[in-house]
Amino acid sequence: MNSKRKFYALVFCFIFLELVLSASELPNQNLKNNLHEGFLKAFAAPNEFKATEIFDLLGYTKDEIAQIGKITPKPKKLSIEFQKCDEENAFKNIKVICSQVKYYNLNIATATFEFPNCKLDHKELANKRIKFIESDLIKLKTEVSENNLLKVFELFARARSLRDLDLKLKKDRVHLDGWYKKGWLAVYFRVRGGIELINPKMVKFNCSKLTLNRIPMPRNTRRSIISRINPVFNSTK
Repeated sequence: MNSKRKFYALVFCFIFLELVLSASELPNQNLKNNLHEGFLKAFAAPNEFKATEIFDLLGYTKDEIAQIGKITPKPKKLSIEFQKCDEENAFKNIKVICSQVKYYNLNIATATFEFPNCKLDHKELANKRIKFIESDLIKLKTEVSENNLLKVFELFARARSLRDLDLKLKKDRVHLDGWYKKGWLAVYFRVRGGIELINPKMVKFNCSKLTLNRIPMPRNTRRSIISRINPVFNSTK
């Protein structure tokens, strides 16, 4: 075979290889597009969020699901990563990375949802909608600043006569300082502690230190005061 024929043979092999690779990547790209469009719809409206039926599978009641639907995350954009199983529309994991999420009056820079060991309805997915057939749990990680968190508590703080709140988030720790002012009474408080996941529906705050006007409060007093705010998150209400 002369050099010209060798050249054409190499070009043909290269084109053939590209076509094979493109053809193998096409189903995955279509699947990724369907997942992307489906989760965009699911996170855009309460009815679509509830229609995923993920919360039914996780054991939430109808009333709880109705409440969750009211706080549907609304990301400005999202991206999808996934690991397929051999079974049709079964996944080892689906990761949905949401950017610029509006949640109440909170701005969340990034919220990452993960759905391990799940299975989706293939007919719904073909129509670019998400409906879970099987799912064990949801993993959620958010990135938000102290200032944005304080904005969520603006109305609460005003109602409780709290002023000049300062929040610092450290690894597994929360530092909150501020003033309680009502009439002639003014108390400077400092709170130190961390959060504990009681179950998938409830989070409580464990206070390790509480000072009022720089006077440390005894353990029983701390427990009594903090019990009024616990649980700090309760998805059943």
